Amino acid sequence: MQEVLAQAAPGAQVTPASNYFDGIAELAANTYTTVLAAAEPIERRPESAIRTLRHLAPDARLVLFGHPGLEPLSRRMLEFGCDDYLVTPTGANDLQSLLIEPVARPQPQPPATRPSPAPAEVTADPFPVESLPLAQIMLDSLVGQPHDAPQAAVRAINQRLGGRLTLHYVRPGSAAPTIPEGLASAAQAVTCGKEDCGQLLLFFPRECQGNSAQRFVAHLAELFASLQTLQDRHTRLQTLAITDELTGVYNGRYFRHFLSRILDLARARLFPVTLFIFDIDNFKRYNDQFGHGAGDEILKQTAALIKRCCREHDLVARLGGDEFAVVFWEKEGVRQPKQTPTGGGQPLRPPQTPEQVLQRFQRLLAKEEFRCLGPSGKGTLTISGGVAVFPYHANTMDALIELADQRLMFGAKKAGKNSIFLIGGTDSPRQS
Repeated sequence: MQEVLAQAAPGAQVTPASNYFDGIAELAANTYTTVLAAAEPIERRPESAIRTLRHLAPDARLVLFGHPGLEPLSRRMLEFGCDDYLVTPTGANDLQSLLIEPVARPQPQPPATRPSPAPAEVTADPFPVESLPLAQIMLDSLVGQPHDAPQAAVRAINQRLGGRLTLHYVRPGSAAPTIPEGLASAAQAVTCGKEDCGQLLLFFPRECQGNSAQRFVAHLAELFASLQTLQDRHTRLQTLAITDELTGVYNGRYFRHFLSRILDLARARLFPVTLFIFDIDNFKRYNDQFGHGAGDEILKQTAALIKRCCREHDLVARLGGDEFAVVFWEKEGVRQPKQTPTGGGQPLRPPQTPEQVLQRFQRLLAKEEFRCLGPSGKGTLTISGGVAVFPYHANTMDALIELADQRLMFGAKKAGKNSIFLIGGTDSPRQS
């Protein structure tokens, strides 16, 4: 603070006090125009400390300073004789503007005739930290928008600010909005631990005090840091809840949730949903011969291979053991027939079909080197699967799952394994 003060008022006479007792003694013996007092030492008995300082320096500007956590305490001390306060760290410009602003301190009144505090609407604060239900806003944002809680909180705060002030939350790597003409800005980094989570940016009318705006944003930044931390924790927990720990694909619980939701969407938009259920042929033999560690590696490599073959929006899940499921759905709606480009030429390539995906998966599986199986690992692993399509083969989620599972067990397996049983014109298995 002393270094910043030297920059803000280089010609001022500054008398530092080593502690509050020395400072009180100095005030009693001298006259000062401004008294800067740290808020932290008076945290236990702030009212009496401020009254004492005010009594000893009745005409001086009395300013508290402290870290953002002490902002509510410092703000409350305005009622007991404090003229203003600073949230540290602060810059020379903020300190300079504070020192030159006139002190509008009311004349002391006798206790019997002292007027009651003015209603809140008469002394409306342009930066209403205390009047905003910030705790409720943060909780509502986290519950209502758990994946984007900070932006939801910004929208809720801006609704309550009424347009004179506009708050923005700028994520790392994103461009900050341009300051509108006639407005000033205050910014504060949002830090979660040691990580930069973003920046809060407040636009406000130029006639408002910049130091007050900075305190307002600093207070909000603390709350947004906690909100961002809770959102990140919620995201991690949700990921753990829906992900298979071994393979990294989705688990069976999320598979059923996703399939139910996609079928509802398919009914509304009239597109097909293809369900493919498969398992690894003779998987128990690999576990018995090479150990469960090798079995785990096979499961992880198999999951990685099927994900490589699928489109980004398709879902891959491990249902349990060596059984997997893939949900193919049409993100762009109903598939269109082949079209010929304007001006002639070859027909446009149609979108990738589930059957093409499965054929590619079988080819990659046959070429994959499963090092955990030793020299005989390449080309030894095969899968069998069953395919059913909504709405052509089943109209409900349970019926679709049951039909695909039946095609796996009684179609592909009985056909001699290493096959994918597709429901087609001949209803025959396709083997690699």
